[in-house]
Amino acid sequence: MLIFDELKKNDPQLRLVAMAIAAGFFVLMAGLWWVQIVSAGEYQSHLETQSYRTVRIPAMRGKILDCEGRVLAENSPRYNLSLYFGDLSGAFQAEYNHLRPTEYIKKSPPIWEFWDRTPSYVQKNTPLQKYQIYNLKWQARYAVANDLVSKMSQTIGQPLTFNYTNFARAYESSLYVPYPIAQNLDPVEVARFEENYSPGTGVDMDVQTTRVYPNGAMAEDVLGYVRQDDSSIQDEDAFFNYRLPDYSGVVGIEGSYDKQLHGHAGEDYVMVNNLGYSQTNDIGNQPEPGHNVVLTLDLDIQRAAEQSLQQKQGPDVHAAIVVMNVRNGDVLAMVSSPAVDPNFFAHNLPPDEMQKQYALLEDTNLMPQINRATDGDYAPGSIFKPIVGLAALEDGLDPNENYHVDENPKRPGKGCIRIGERIIGDLVPPGDYNFKRAIEMSSNSYFIFYGLRTGIQKVVAMSEKFHFGERTGVLPGQESKGIFPSLKKVEGRDWREGDSAYICFGQGQMAVTPIQIAVAYSAIANGGYVLWPRLVQRIEPQDPHSGEAPVIIPSGVVRDQIGVSARSLHILQDAMLGETEEGSGHQAQVPGLRICGKTGTAQVENEKGEQVGQNFWFASFAPYGDPKYAVIVAVQKPANYQGFGGTVCAPIAHDIYTELVKKDPSILQTVASAN
Repeated sequence: MLIFDELKKNDPQLRLVAMAIAAGFFVLMAGLWWVQIVSAGEYQSHLETQSYRTVRIPAMRGKILDCEGRVLAENSPRYNLSLYFGDLSGAFQAEYNHLRPTEYIKKSPPIWEFWDRTPSYVQKNTPLQKYQIYNLKWQARYAVANDLVSKMSQTIGQPLTFNYTNFARAYESSLYVPYPIAQNLDPVEVARFEENYSPGTGVDMDVQTTRVYPNGAMAEDVLGYVRQDDSSIQDEDAFFNYRLPDYSGVVGIEGSYDKQLHGHAGEDYVMVNNLGYSQTNDIGNQPEPGHNVVLTLDLDIQRAAEQSLQQKQGPDVHAAIVVMNVRNGDVLAMVSSPAVDPNFFAHNLPPDEMQKQYALLEDTNLMPQINRATDGDYAPGSIFKPIVGLAALEDGLDPNENYHVDENPKRPGKGCIRIGERIIGDLVPPGDYNFKRAIEMSSNSYFIFYGLRTGIQKVVAMSEKFHFGERTGVLPGQESKGIFPSLKKVEGRDWREGDSAYICFGQGQMAVTPIQIAVAYSAIANGGYVLWPRLVQRIEPQDPHSGEAPVIIPSGVVRDQIGVSARSLHILQDAMLGETEEGSGHQAQVPGLRICGKTGTAQVENEKGEQVGQNFWFASFAPYGDPKYAVIVAVQKPANYQGFGGTVCAPIAHDIYTELVKKDPSILQTVASAN
């Protein structure tokens, strides 16, 4: 009551303050009344006619790099021209008003204008039914958009097509996002647009990222490829009103490490009005970029292998190459031919090149999507003889003991061996052969005889130590385990001596992959350690300053030991050195580098037992005395092709070893010290 007592006093200043406060309260109450009572319907209308739309923003996909940090797969900006429906709403309405039919209505003058009774005419819209208005509005939208696309076609100098169905679908479902009319503009087209660009025309340029493989088809089967896929991944929101284009990995590194490369998408919030046009944009969660994957591949060695294969055998040859560090299992090169340019799947190729890739995919005989280095099953032929030789040496074979190869009665001058009533031919001439000469000349008869004397069970047991018939784990989901008989199978009643004989020279019921041979020959070279091959060095954040530690994939992980003596390995390595320096593999020789190798040729038969092709091999490691690198070359040819592993594959190995010497000259010094 003290306040009212004070107001009763005759104090003009106090009364003025009180009046001002009262006026303020009155204005505040009037405003609240206006907002909550008078304007409530208007605000309710705004709430009903405006809403948010969520847009999925893809993350920046991680790069794939070689062992020296050179880019094998990365992201590149792609420039697109798009229509912005919000900017065109006025033009749509103006064109509709222009197209809508009108009529003139006669209007008589008012009665008081008796001095001039001339009638006038008023133009009014002709009454239309709802479906007529609907069709007319779509006609107006199409006319405006099509005219704009035609102008843009002249501006950038590229013919553009405008699909009414796609335009209508986009207009009805997503007015608030750009509608693309030209994608992947080249620099000249971008410059032409920028030179003639005028704001507010309804067309603008937007930038998106696309997956790019700067080396084309090189290492395609290792890298894999991506396909357009904007679906949410694990731990991402599943619901979005609109999704910007994104990618997912299919095979190879892109597929196996898609989770690490992909990153996490972000989101934007777009407020749209009751017509569906964008009003405002609010940034939501920012995308989290994916991680880089660093491979063990060396781009120089990979390039040398692919170029040599194409130059000597052509780009469409069915072939595979593996180069491996025998000391730690790192895969330095992996080639599979033929290969499709992965830019084809990301739609980053010119039209003429796209047609070439389509033709390659449509040729079912080429099957370019198969990685032949890991997923191709091949009869090994003579390159399997070193494994049979190790089993025989461990069983007590005297390498100096001679075996006499008989002459083939059906092919004078060539050898043979009799297994029961069957004669198995030999390409070597008849005569005496010890272990070294049998390796150098690749005698089938010698290894059949001593393989059978050793026993197929011991040959199979030795092969199991190399893990033939099992996957190496180098590319999960893109690797064959090959074919190899188990001990149970060879001891079964259905197994015949002839079946064992064919196994002893790499034919019959067995098939291997080039990566399995690389692992096996690495074990022969490194003292008997069967390694898990490594294709990925580490996974690291794109931002080197993020503070996040990279994930290192360990190298040199031992899977098994073949458990043979150093003596047996030395005898075998010495014989394989003779194969390259004195035998059929001499075309692989590199000055100053001593290479241990084994050539091979195997026949490929169909279900009817008819020969339909040949597998040519050259499997090797170097330098002799202190091996560091293994080089495996496999080439498929038609049944009538004249050649053998030494003429088809060894020259390619020569080119690869030449590049290895350039990259690592120490292997020549190692040879000098070994001698």
